[in-house]
Amino acid sequence: MTDILYETQDQIAIITFNRPDVLNVFRRSMFQTLLDLFEKIEKDDSIRVILLTGAGRAFSAGIDLDEVSHLFDGTMTMEQARAELNEMQELTRRMVNLPKPIISAINGVAVGVGAEVAISSDIRIASQMASFEFAEVKRGLFETNGVMHRLPRLIGMGRAAQVMLTGERISAQSAMDMGLVTRVLPTEILMREALEIARSLAANAPISVRLVKQVLHKSYDLDLESVMALETEGTLECIASEDLKEGVMAFLEKRVPIYKGK
Repeated sequence: MTDILYETQDQIAIITFNRPDVLNVFRRSMFQTLLDLFEKIEKDDSIRVILLTGAGRAFSAGIDLDEVSHLFDGTMTMEQARAELNEMQELTRRMVNLPKPIISAINGVAVGVGAEVAISSDIRIASQMASFEFAEVKRGLFETNGVMHRLPRLIGMGRAAQVMLTGERISAQSAMDMGLVTRVLPTEILMREALEIARSLAANAPISVRLVKQVLHKSYDLDLESVMALETEGTLECIASEDLKEGVMAFLEKRVPIYKGK
């Protein structure tokens, strides 16, 4: 069985974590598979949006502990462990810096790496059966893949402190209430709605979409003047594009624009 399934549909790359018998826990090899897929997608101009989901009843329940037990059994030096953790963190870096938007359709439990992948996405919607846990404190561990950066910015410092210090389970409805996901849907229509969102993103001007994602991430740590400077540069890039001309003409001609990302 292939651990990760990949297909394309309507300018959308659909990536499915495919170990349903073990709740889609990650093998080490899955990190590299995802990195390779993201590199392929970035170079493919026909793909404009990425959609992540899980097979079966889980998004992902974390990492396969049998494959990382050497991190905790004293057989590695601290420098070796640091290097390995940095390798795994590359997935978060890649997702955040990828110029194409990523949607996570969270169909079930999202724990550990599963929760980290979800919050590294740009848009998150969940099924009614979904849940989240940032439960490292219950295992004597600590967050790694950018959780300390991403989670407070999504749900606020107070809520982030509560869910990380308690390790409590977050239901789908609670996740929506705190801003962790934007929609909660019946399981049977989750992918249909996720694809609709993805199609709406794919129909927009790719240059504008890229700029929105890039500047949103940078704006977290910048002052107003710096952000407005980035907005100015982004607007100038759009003004110089063929897509802006197409957008204006389509509006005047009362038709749907056909953007080429140029």
